[in-house]
Amino acid sequence: KKIGADPWVGFAIMALVTSANVLLAERKAGTLQRMVTTSLARWQILLGHALGMLAITLLQVLLLVVFGQLVLGVDYLRAPLATLLVSLALSLWVGGLGLIIGVLAKDDSQVVLFALMAMFVLSALGGTWFPLELAGGAFSAIGRALPSGLAMTGYQNILMRGLALASVWAPVLGQLGWAALTGT
Repeated sequence: KKIGADPWVGFAIMALVTSANVLLAERKAGTLQRMVTTSLARWQILLGHALGMLAITLLQVLLLVVFGQLVLGVDYLRAPLATLLVSLALSLWVGGLGLIIGVLAKDDSQVVLFALMAMFVLSALGGTWFPLELAGGAFSAIGRALPSGLAMTGYQNILMRGLALASVWAPVLGQLGWAALTGT
């Protein structure tokens, strides 16, 4: 089944709200301050949060993939390892960006505002609303370099171009680079 854009990437980015809310709730309840007083190193606390956000985000992405496969007939499982790698890299980046939003936001309304702004901008620029092939050269180049565009390229390589594992390494590595920029 041929599709022009993969809307799941846009929905996956919406996991920013979940990721950010966890950190904000801990900060508001004082849990984060109490964790700092334990024998855990700060990097261990941050790693625990990052792994938790990865797990939540990956579960959401995989649920979308399963829904697409079973209900909509989109053949994600023709290259299951490639699909998993793209989904994992997307989840790492989304979880990390969610943690940044959780640190910056002062209240729940800011979490939603920052997450929605990121989702709309990154979804639109990354080609989840329309194929980047229809955009101009600079817009298309910028969109393809963004983590949402990289995820789109990975999924499109699997779904539209019929390519396998080798075709997703560049998009996955690009997303991992973005994830490293977010601290995950």
